[in-house]
Amino acid sequence: MSRQSDAKKARRNKRRATRDSRWVPDGVLDDLVTTQAAIATDLEVFDQRITERGWTFDEDESDEDFAFWFYEPSAAAVDEGEVARVTTIWMSADEDAEIAHLMLAGAGDDVPFEPDALFEHLDVIEAFRFGDAVPDFS
Repeated sequence: MSRQSDAKKARRNKRRATRDSRWVPDGVLDDLVTTQAAIATDLEVFDQRITERGWTFDEDESDEDFAFWFYEPSAAAVDEGEVARVTTIWMSADEDAEIAHLMLAGAGDDVPFEPDALFEHLDVIEAFRFGDAVPDFS
């Protein structure tokens, strides 16, 4: 073979390898789209339920990986370094929005809940103020 033929063959193989690395089988792609749509629907329902109770969606902190809500009446005058200034709930795309993480005002650690379980404790969470005894969620 000539050098020109070898070069052409090498370019063709490189294009195929690049194309093949981006290819996703139809069934996998369909499942991915369906899963992403279900997560979006779950987040919309969660957002509607939580904002009806007076929580605010945090547009500044939320992005494609995390969604945050805060409860303004719980705001506390604390240093924002290691602890939350306001009671906050966040969900992660990595967890498919199946876990709602709660961080109480003045706390440094989060408490994970399944979304429905979080709503069972929401009255206690909303009543909590910095300096109160941390509620027992068990």
